[in-house]
Amino acid sequence: MTKQTIAMQKPILKPAARSTVLDFAEGRQGAPLPASGSRGRSSAADAPKGLKSGLIPEGDARLTANIRGDLHMRLKMRAVQERTTIGELIEQWVESWPNR
Repeated sequence: MTKQTIAMQKPILKPAARSTVLDFAEGRQGAPLPASGSRGRSSAADAPKGLKSGLIPEGDARLTANIRGDLHMRLKMRAVQERTTIGELIEQWVESWPNR
């Protein structure tokens, strides 16, 4: 059996869609908003003008960590299996530590 190759074209945004995407990315009023996530995440409407992304829930902190690629993949797979996020898994892990 031979594999068939399918040629696909790069998607192109129509002018109206392009301006909508740019409006949303640049935080302009009236731009359509994505559905907010769980845990009461802020919406773009609550963001200061010009804030493009990276909204986090009030009281949360952004965390950046470097880990090996194989461990990152395991972490992502675990999050999918448990139908949660990597952040939630990390929070559960830290909360499981005994208080000292």
